[in-house]
Amino acid sequence: MNSQLLLCTACLISFAFCAQEYAPAFTTYQEMREHLTKLYTLEKYSEAAELLLWAREAFTDYLFNNTYNLVVMYAHLNQYTKCIDALQYALDRGIWFAPYFYEIEIWRPLKEQPGYKRIIDQTDALKKKAQEMAKPELRIVTPDHYDPKKKYPLFIALHGGSENIETFKDRWRSSKMSKTFITAYAQSSQVMSWNGFWWHGDIELAKKEIADAFEQVINAYPVNKDNVIIGGFSSGGLAALEALLTNTIPATGFIVLCPDWPGSFTAERIRKAKNRGVRGTLITGELDERYPLHDKMVAIFENESLPHQYVVIPELGHDYPEDLDIEIDGAIDYIRSTAIIEEE
Repeated sequence: MNSQLLLCTACLISFAFCAQEYAPAFTTYQEMREHLTKLYTLEKYSEAAELLLWAREAFTDYLFNNTYNLVVMYAHLNQYTKCIDALQYALDRGIWFAPYFYEIEIWRPLKEQPGYKRIIDQTDALKKKAQEMAKPELRIVTPDHYDPKKKYPLFIALHGGSENIETFKDRWRSSKMSKTFITAYAQSSQVMSWNGFWWHGDIELAKKEIADAFEQVINAYPVNKDNVIIGGFSSGGLAALEALLTNTIPATGFIVLCPDWPGSFTAERIRKAKNRGVRGTLITGELDERYPLHDKMVAIFENESLPHQYVVIPELGHDYPEDLDIEIDGAIDYIRSTAIIEEE
């Protein structure tokens, strides 16, 4: 996620004044979060931490979010012992963080703190247990006014790192997807955090799970296999490109947001994809650390004449743009308008 902002999509922040005032002021997590955001912006970290201590008990379903934000506040205050205590509080309730969180700049001093090894050892044990029970999942959403006698285009959507279907499906949707596509939201079996998964720890396993998801959908739903788009965010974007470029599934369109560089991303594979009729859109943020990689990817698209759009969102880091639904619809229109298949 965007370390420059010190926030992740699942970890938005909020704020307040003194504990006894919180209860009547905030009846929902969303109200509390908006207030926390203001406190954070004003650098009122002590007040924000007090609010989060209250919110931790008031909104127990958001313990992951509140713990992340509490650690951020304590880190800004250089209160690293309290950071460790907050992480331990979450661990005691089964909530743990992916290793990359500890690489975020503001979290790095935690590695030097007493108790850090204990946190990591417990995290590793919980991750191992979760991985033993994990399996891929698939959620199918049919279009409005679905008619099983008709054939529909298919959109395979892949979540980002440390996400799951539930958090992803509400972000990755659009008007055209809802009206036109059968959408398959696939969830990786590769565990990354207490309720989050990723795709490219084992890319071969990821491709197998994507292929299996595709087979499940086409065997159960009336899919037009000549009209398949695959896409996703971050880790899911990488896996989408990997599956497309290796012809793991017969997709001819892609819509990816802030992907890493896939191992299969070579000029030769891009050329072959172009000759299969592949075209698509790469969306990124101008503040994303991968922005230079995306420039290089697009240069290869251009050199190999693969039809593409390159959308750079101003002031966006490694995150979802607010108007992602509009960007997806525009990308779908572009893919349809350039659907000319050439011989390989």
